[in-house]
Amino acid sequence: MKKNAGLAAALNFLLFGAGYIYNGKRTGFGIALTVALVLLRYADISIFLGGQNRDFWYAMMVGLLVLQVAFAVDGYQEAKRISGDR
Repeated sequence: MKKNAGLAAALNFLLFGAGYIYNGKRTGFGIALTVALVLLRYADISIFLGGQNRDFWYAMMVGLLVLQVAFAVDGYQEAKRISGDR
């Protein structure tokens, strides 16, 4: 079944794991990533609003951005493989 690689990338960028769920591959991994992101975002908001250790918050945001890009690229490549595109 053809998969939209751009959509898989966008889903994985916006909500870790959603692109994997869309692709229908590694869905358990995708669900785990989605739950982990929700928990991380909760911690992120709590740290930011609490004004505690903002240096840690900035480091966490950079780390999450790196993960978002990596998962987006991986979701894109997986969708291309599923669709038979190279």
